[in-house]
Amino acid sequence: MKAMEPWADGRRVVNFLSVEEATDPDRLSEVYGAERYRRLTAAKKAYDPANIFRVNHNILPG
Repeated sequence: MKAMEPWADGRRVVNFLSVEEATDPDRLSEVYGAERYRRLTAAKKAYDPANIFRVNHNILPG
């Protein structure tokens, strides 16, 4: 959509990731931002080290 390009900022929305993107740690880190993704992986390691909650946008335990 060329008409919308002046307002595009290149950011991605987590809810609109494909299955491949939602399970790729590098892509998730890009979407969430490096610092936020680091904090999410730390929380996952603390509260779900066995990765029981892994459906949808899987954050691997750090």
